[in-house]
Amino acid sequence: MKDICMRKYDNIDRVKVDVILKALMDHGSRVLGNNPWDIDTQKHGVLLRGEWDEDASRLSITVTDANWYVPRETIWENIDSLMQTVHKQG
Repeated sequence: MKDICMRKYDNIDRVKVDVILKALMDHGSRVLGNNPWDIDTQKHGVLLRGEWDEDASRLSITVTDANWYVPRETIWENIDSLMQTVHKQG
């Protein structure tokens, strides 16, 4: 995947960041760093980078890599689904 793409999610506080990180790890992802976080989903070569702006309560997620056969739309559907779940909990 040569296309690097990013999305921003608003209304993300520390509790939601922790929920997101835990969900990723519970699903087998390897998370390195502490804002920014580099995430290896260990699925289909999908690599992410998360960066949280505490003052703006905004989380930026970047898809940095994925195997050639993985549609970008599928990646974002999974991320958006996780983000909707997080927003419902908070």
